[in-house]
Amino acid sequence: MTVTETYEPYPAVPAATPLTLAGEHELLLRQVASRAGDLLAAAAEGRWPATELQALLGYLRAEVLRQAADEEWLLFPGHDAPPGLDRLGRDHARLHAAADLLERAAAGEGRFSAAQLATATRDLVGQLEHHLAAEEALLAAAAAPERVPATSVVGGRPHQHARTGSTRHSPV
Repeated sequence: MTVTETYEPYPAVPAATPLTLAGEHELLLRQVASRAGDLLAAAAEGRWPATELQALLGYLRAEVLRQAADEEWLLFPGHDAPPGLDRLGRDHARLHAAADLLERAAAGEGRFSAAQLATATRDLVGQLEHHLAAEEALLAAAAAPERVPATSVVGGRPHQHARTGSTRHSPV
């Protein structure tokens, strides 16, 4: 799925929290893309997308940035760190920086136009998409991707899915 070009709403809430990391990544990416699409649509109308920006930031803080921290300590324990893990750490820092930029825009720091906010949002989604692909590639080198568990399965919290904020627990 390429979300950097099209931002479609997340079509359906899965019946359970994804059991694989790839499924978890797909859920996170679709949720971010849906919120980003709402923001971009509002910006295209020429208005400041305050509500849409808060929805995106809330999801980034509650789910995506937490996911990055969970993965580092749940899936990559220090003694099993694969080569290339340092790149993922740099990606996580860039995602935090991109979210911080959006936070500053939401707080009214600096003079962000709706067009600049749209560009920053597209950049963040692109960074996330590339990061998740790189992470899955790194894990695939060490194990079959379908066997890498979701962070929610190995000790992380279940993710919020739809805009309602509901969570779905896995049947594990």
